[in-house]
Amino acid sequence: MASKSQTGIFYGWVIVAAGCLILFLEWGFQYSYGVFFTELCTDLDWTRTMVSGAYSLGFLWHSVIYLPAGRLNDRYGPRLTLAISIIALSAGYALMSIINAPRQLYIFYGIVVGTGMGFGLVPVVSTVSHWFVARRGMALGLTVVGIGMGALALVPLAQLLIFKFDWRNSYLLIAGILLVIGLPISRLMRLHPSEKGLLPYGINEMAEGSKHNNLLSTVDFTFKQATKTKAFWLLFTMYVLLSFVVQMVMVHLKAYAIDFGIAEMTAATALGLVGGTSIAGRIVIGSLSDRIGRKGCFFVAYLLMAVMMLWLIEARQPWQFYLFAAIFGFGQGSYVPLFPAVVADWFGTKSHGTIYGAIMLATGIGGAIGPLLAGYIYDTRGSYSIAIIIGVIVLFIALGCSFAIKAPQRLK
Repeated sequence: MASKSQTGIFYGWVIVAAGCLILFLEWGFQYSYGVFFTELCTDLDWTRTMVSGAYSLGFLWHSVIYLPAGRLNDRYGPRLTLAISIIALSAGYALMSIINAPRQLYIFYGIVVGTGMGFGLVPVVSTVSHWFVARRGMALGLTVVGIGMGALALVPLAQLLIFKFDWRNSYLLIAGILLVIGLPISRLMRLHPSEKGLLPYGINEMAEGSKHNNLLSTVDFTFKQATKTKAFWLLFTMYVLLSFVVQMVMVHLKAYAIDFGIAEMTAATALGLVGGTSIAGRIVIGSLSDRIGRKGCFFVAYLLMAVMMLWLIEARQPWQFYLFAAIFGFGQGSYVPLFPAVVADWFGTKSHGTIYGAIMLATGIGGAIGPLLAGYIYDTRGSYSIAIIIGVIVLFIALGCSFAIKAPQRLK
């Protein structure tokens, strides 16, 4: 088998580009919930706890879907799983345009949209991991840049659509965009390089091993074997804690800023900027982790986010929210390529979708608790201050976990 196609361009980079575009659409519109959040509360006279709960349900549900989605991807490939993802998302967003009762919000967003999101991320990053051995961190970093680009571009776009068409019609437009653009792009994906008569990028370098504790795996762990390692459960815990804070910010940042008199468009732009600066974090830290190791990069990401959550407590002016968004976003973006990369490094790629999908269940646990707790604290206390302090503590605990993590022992 060859390492490049006849065109001279390794098809793995096509996989990266297609995956990036899919994540751009799916996660950009996912994070626009923070923009729709205030519209739903005001127009339907619902509490922040109630509206936060639908997002929390969706985040928990889609993380439950990650494991079967990973198994399905390992068996049938990404074209099937991504078709399910895009069709479910389009249906869910279309149904959001007709909601009038809380149960509809929880079913249409929490379950239908949550199902679509669950079949999206794991197949994309797992597929990219199959295509790269060398430069895996960089390839994953470039792929998940789509999440940040989507937040930067599509969150403010959602706000503009709401201003022009109202929130119900905006959800219909989002459904159409996903279906018309996302579905054709997903047809470009292939799980294994062998489907194109190719070898994974850098496969010949595998025997050289890895420096700086990356410890590139020369064997493949089964899912059962992976779950018996300390490394698996530390990664799981780190993701729970991370997702708790990140999703709390993505849901409530706009509402928090508006409470201090910040204009809606300014607040929405700050929310989008979190995703925008995460682009740099994904590329810089993803590439850097190939050189200095994943462990040190985890530490940097958690430290940046913890410091900026402390900053957020005193933020009152637009520039302070923009600075928070810029630095927090960089840290938030940094972790995205690190988790799938370290799973491939330490556990191999044969069961990557299943193992990574199981670890991604952690995002649902943390991502469900964080926004819901923040909404409840606001509704009962009239302030987000306690929620932010809890977020700081959670991130420093995660920082401690990053010191303890190390590669699992080789299989015997």
